[in-house]
Amino acid sequence: MESKTQNKRKIILIGLSVLGTGVAGFLGWNYWKKKKANQEEDTTSFTETASVNTAPVKNDSFPLKRGSKGNRVTQLQNALVKKFGASILPKYGVDGMFGKEVEAALVRAKLPTSVNESTYNSFVGASGFAGIIKHGDEIVSIVETEIYKSKGNFKLKVPKHIVLGEKEFTHQGWIYFIPKNSTELFRVKKEQVQSFKEFKNEKS
Repeated sequence: MESKTQNKRKIILIGLSVLGTGVAGFLGWNYWKKKKANQEEDTTSFTETASVNTAPVKNDSFPLKRGSKGNRVTQLQNALVKKFGASILPKYGVDGMFGKEVEAALVRAKLPTSVNESTYNSFVGASGFAGIIKHGDEIVSIVETEIYKSKGNFKLKVPKHIVLGEKEFTHQGWIYFIPKNSTELFRVKKEQVQSFKEFKNEKS
């Protein structure tokens, strides 16, 4: 009788041991699986972050052609806009990127779609910088115009040939400027003003 009881105990203990081993193995497998998944997520996250933070590569060496980008492309676009108006780059404007729109603009300007250094210097040097008002330049009204206060949109009529103030920046066809002895920011349509330096040179 006692031997039967002892056998039963042994069987129960063995069963419990097997069950314990199975549970431990299952838990260990789950832990390993979760750890591996976390490592994969970390790797993916790092890869995605690295790709997002990668700065675009500047490429404005000569010849300028489709795919070029940078300051030289910006100046080329400025020259095109100065000579033909903003409508020559209707979709993207002056964005420093040489794409289909710039190619079409060059064709309209009767220029090659691959711009070498000589062509660039001739077109941008002669036409591109002439008439472009730079930051800090004094601007003068070349027609009777209206200026707008940036805050509150207060409107004021100004006669032609009046120095308005110093240019701060250009945005969406407006030149923003600060009048002399003022800290307020105003704006005016860019086609209604000119650099005071150029204005004086033309008058002399």
